[in-house]
Amino acid sequence: MPAKYALSITLACLLVSSMCGAADQFPADNDFVRNAEQAANQEVADARFALKMSSHSDVRRAAQIMRRDGTTANRRLAALAVEKGWPSPTLDMPDITIDYSDHSYVARQIRAQQDAIAFYKEEAANGADTDLQEFARETLPTLQHSLVSLQALRSS
Repeated sequence: MPAKYALSITLACLLVSSMCGAADQFPADNDFVRNAEQAANQEVADARFALKMSSHSDVRRAAQIMRRDGTTANRRLAALAVEKGWPSPTLDMPDITIDYSDHSYVARQIRAQQDAIAFYKEEAANGADTDLQEFARETLPTLQHSLVSLQALRSS
């Protein structure tokens, strides 16, 4: 009986250590996944809040696009994680408890898009995992388009 448990424990430890070893092997990719997940979750949460608070059709339209794009990015990242056997990103939405203004929403989203573009470019150029590189390359145009749209919204 104890040998059976010892074998089960040994197999479980090997499985966990092999999964952790693969994840620890590419810390920059792990950082990218974590940053991409957090950025998309924040984008969706901010967009939902803007949709509740804003009465301006241009801001609401931008928020709808941001919500859609953030949700799409996280779903693609989650599917990739499942395919690779990595921990799946969550769609945890942070609580938004700020005084809202359209101006501050747009300014925060511009900064967030600029930050996201920087770490997506880094992953696309230097990521160790080719599937994550491809995900980053494919997502970059969406982020860049959102940035241009938000900057135009700020100017109007």
